[in-house]
Amino acid sequence: MFEGPDVLIETDRLLLRDVTEQDTQLVYQLYSLPESSRYEYWSPVDAAKTKRIVSKWIREQYQKPRPAFHIMVLLKETKSMVGICGLEIGFNPDEAGKIGNVGYRYFPDEWNKGYATEALCGVVEFSFCHLGLHKIESGCVKENRASSRVLEKSGFQLEGCRRQGFLIGNQWHDFMIYGILKKDKGYYC
Repeated sequence: MFEGPDVLIETDRLLLRDVTEQDTQLVYQLYSLPESSRYEYWSPVDAAKTKRIVSKWIREQYQKPRPAFHIMVLLKETKSMVGICGLEIGFNPDEAGKIGNVGYRYFPDEWNKGYATEALCGVVEFSFCHLGLHKIESGCVKENRASSRVLEKSGFQLEGCRRQGFLIGNQWHDFMIYGILKKDKGYYC
């Protein structure tokens, strides 16, 4: 159904499209920032690792069924990148490709402008209306209140907490689990 680059989601202020090889430097700029990795289990990445990550994302664009969408989030007016949103589909074969998992990362200068919520709402609608997903899940460490707010404003409900279930460096953190069902927002596409 959706293969290759150029998946496009348009919101009021944003354009969302597949990552391309030409985006590698921008992805590196984002993924090399300590602030953008603060609540992740991995450290900032170097240029070589970024190239491998982007190459993997591009290969996934052509797999059938497509296992993931890694989407550049661009300002509509300037076409400048503000972040990335990712959607991985069907971790469990029993789900038959009907459950996705989303994550996102934004440049610190773009935080608190509503871009993450706006983009995530677009990805949720795309997932339910074009990919036919039943549910989308996400999560964040308890200390990452900004990410929790993005999820909640996008319609996700807190489903539980994996106590001390996420390791960052050498410290365990509670991991908050969120989900949204197609029926929660009344998507009858």
